[in-house]
Amino acid sequence: MEYIASIHWMPYLALAVTLIAFTVLRLLSHKLGWTPTILIALLLGVGVGIAFRSEGNEWLIWVDFIGTAYVQLLMLMVVPVIFLSIVSGFIALSGKANAGKVGIRSVFWLMFQAALAIVLSLTVGLLTGIGKGAGSVFENLDGLDSATVSAYQGLTRAFDDVLLGLLPSNIASDIAGSNVPAIILSGVAIALAYLAIAKKQGEEKVLPFRRFVEAAKEIVFKILNFLIDLTPYAVLCLIAGSASKLLGSWHNMLSLLALMGLIYAVCIVHTFVVGGLIVRFAGKLSPVRFFRRFFPAQVTAFTTQSSVGTLPVTIKTLKQDVGVSEEVANITSSLGTTIGMPGCTCIWTVLLVLFFVHAVGLPWVAGDYIRLAIVALLLSVGSAGVPGIAVVSAIGLFGALGLPVGAVILMQPINTISDMIRTLNNVSTAGIAATAVARENDLIDDSVFKGNKEAEAQ
Repeated sequence: MEYIASIHWMPYLALAVTLIAFTVLRLLSHKLGWTPTILIALLLGVGVGIAFRSEGNEWLIWVDFIGTAYVQLLMLMVVPVIFLSIVSGFIALSGKANAGKVGIRSVFWLMFQAALAIVLSLTVGLLTGIGKGAGSVFENLDGLDSATVSAYQGLTRAFDDVLLGLLPSNIASDIAGSNVPAIILSGVAIALAYLAIAKKQGEEKVLPFRRFVEAAKEIVFKILNFLIDLTPYAVLCLIAGSASKLLGSWHNMLSLLALMGLIYAVCIVHTFVVGGLIVRFAGKLSPVRFFRRFFPAQVTAFTTQSSVGTLPVTIKTLKQDVGVSEEVANITSSLGTTIGMPGCTCIWTVLLVLFFVHAVGLPWVAGDYIRLAIVALLLSVGSAGVPGIAVVSAIGLFGALGLPVGAVILMQPINTISDMIRTLNNVSTAGIAATAVARENDLIDDSVFKGNKEAEAQ
């Protein structure tokens, strides 16, 4: 009895409640369809997080374990999905459109949205005067441990080193390190070589390779479909941990709540207003219907906080729910995990700089803000593929502008919580870019977009 009494039962109780919630979700999924089930999973996750809130989330240890395991399984699929998607996409496009044009237009729409995010962030940040009166946040700036500051500074690299790091060097190490840009470039090189040989010697010469790629893609995406079916359960677990941390951290970041709220507001406006206009006028689709159909990718991004990890869901959603051709979905979505990513590299970084500038009362003039915008846009490309891109981008921007790196450290309490909406914005940007590119190349199926797939599934 003494042994039984000494057992810490709360983590197991939280796990039991979560498993019961899983059963409820499974029953509801057969009746309601994907989107309502995801929404219910979000609500159940918030409930579990609130009910089992504890110091360091110790009561949610097994719930967090399930969510983390799901993210790791998704990450396991990222490299084969990106590589096979890029190779297959470029090969397939050879008979439908100019593959080079699709790649160039993808980069254009990704960077265009990043530029708009910088303009929006600057405008809102200056109009609201975010950070004014918040000088107390940086009172301990000079007292920060030098080792901590050095560790953060060590996250950054010279711009030329970053660009070199994007190039393939060793395919095994690139795969092991999930160096997405290098994997993309390797895939493009192989696809272009295939097309060159097919054009010069006939497709029969390389047809076995194409069949191998298509067969491998079928297998990988079959596994992927199984993982995506588990998304509602993962969403419940991931949102439970996030909700618990959010409620437990508020007292540590009261002075930063306004900044976090503004980050959420700007990301939401950039996603649904700016992005909606692009969907309407460039994609020629209903923004309301688009975001309703793209919701599974958005909620996966919001809960997993990983643009790369969400990539498989992004590709599937674009193809099956929006009607974007497989080739464009594969190429543009993959590029969207390395280029632009405005939530992390533009909105977050620009608002952090403005918060600091206003808080300490730096006498900035128009030229300083222009320099801020230019450097932020460059970093949205140069930081691509770097783990922890939001922190790295912020440190890189502060360093390039001659601002203290320690200021970024003092604003880190809101990093994790704001990363949820930043990742949603990143993934939405990729989806919007894919839609615009598909429309430009007449590679979008409007019947898929207009069809009620959820009703058919029932």
